[in-house]
Amino acid sequence: MDQAETRLRQAVAILRITLGVILLVTWWKNLQDGIYTADGIVGLFNYLFNDNGGGPAFYQAIINGTILQVPGLFAIFQLIGELLLGLGLLVGLFTPLVAVGAALFFFNLFLAYFGGNEWIWTYVLLTVSALVTALAQSGRAWGLDSLVLRRLGEPPIGPIW
Repeated sequence: MDQAETRLRQAVAILRITLGVILLVTWWKNLQDGIYTADGIVGLFNYLFNDNGGGPAFYQAIINGTILQVPGLFAIFQLIGELLLGLGLLVGLFTPLVAVGAALFFFNLFLAYFGGNEWIWTYVLLTVSALVTALAQSGRAWGLDSLVLRRLGEPPIGPIW
């Protein structure tokens, strides 16, 4: 790998680490606010859809027909999922997969806030940043993916590390 490619990967690693910190700080705040409970999840979506006026009709129908049918189960999934995404990005482990998961998570937030009273473009920036992080395999710079790569070589089925 040449010096320019190394610098590029390091630059994107800064983005990866920043996304991980954002997810972990948000996770901690959500934990403190009780979002990762059945009542917390219901309250969050009530805010998003009713108080904030966000979420297109198709999105609200999906959430109402799935997540809000089992909010306690989803709260646990959300608690674990956000934590693992944040940690994975922070330490650069299985970065392409984790970053795609983060991009899907951020795009979900974009949909949840779309049409509401909040500025949605933050979620566009987060989504695109996560996709760049995935494509650049930024865990190979300052991340655990570099150790996995040295030990196992290139993954046999696509960019996993």
